[in-house]
Amino acid sequence: MEWIVKDGKLVNTFEFKSQTALAEFILKRAKQADEMAHHPDYKIFKAFTVEITLFTYSKKAITELDQTLATHISNTFSER
Repeated sequence: MEWIVKDGKLVNTFEFKSQTALAEFILKRAKQADEMAHHPDYKIFKAFTVEITLFTYSKKAITELDQTLATHISNTFSER
């Protein structure tokens, strides 16, 4: 799955086999986001799908921090 730029923000969608798996994935991402002090936006739909949006609101742009987090999220999703 590749990240796309949509409305000036990095966006990707991830599908899971259960809501538990989805929730565990988001919890791990949230802990990392807290450590980085950089938080994605999450939109859960169709019960097992999450859309993640990355954007640095303080800079009003996609930054290197967004790119780094996107890479980490993709790598973590692939490893599960």
